[in-house]
Amino acid sequence: MAHSHAEDEKLSNFNLMNKLFYDHNTNRYGIISMLLLFVGCGGGIAVGMGALDHVIQLVLLVLPTMTALAMILAVAPMRVIIYSSIFAVIIDILVIIYNVIS
Repeated sequence: MAHSHAEDEKLSNFNLMNKLFYDHNTNRYGIISMLLLFVGCGGGIAVGMGALDHVIQLVLLVLPTMTALAMILAVAPMRVIIYSSIFAVIIDILVIIYNVIS
């Protein structure tokens, strides 16, 4: 049984991620290239802001960043790639803010 476009659009309005990335598989390569930039550059900036001096900060940055990059390389489902990348960027921002404040 085929779904109409109106039914698909109605189903996608349940949460914010579905609203932002409604047709994420069609736009997979564009989304992945943006996430590579944000995850890679964010991790590099966070390490450069002082995470090299603290092992725990370095571990906090490396684990989610490498997880997100591994999901991209493994051609995981887009939802997993997006969630792991958002988590990595949030950790990057938190480490940057911590290093700027202290």
